[in-house]
Amino acid sequence: MGAAFFILMGITAMLSIPLITAFFANRMGRSPIKWFFIGLILPVIASFILFFLPDLSENKSENYQ
Repeated sequence: MGAAFFILMGITAMLSIPLITAFFANRMGRSPIKWFFIGLILPVIASFILFFLPDLSENKSENYQ
């Protein structure tokens, strides 16, 4: 396997955490594009910050029965 394969795998691995962070940001009612770029700068830390922020999505039920 050539060096191009390993470079491609490295880029894929580096982009996977920001993509996952953007996905969960979207589900929590936050801007996925903004959180993608925050995830690029602070990959693991951005996920933890997002986890502790309140959920802003409108799908959340107000009355639990």
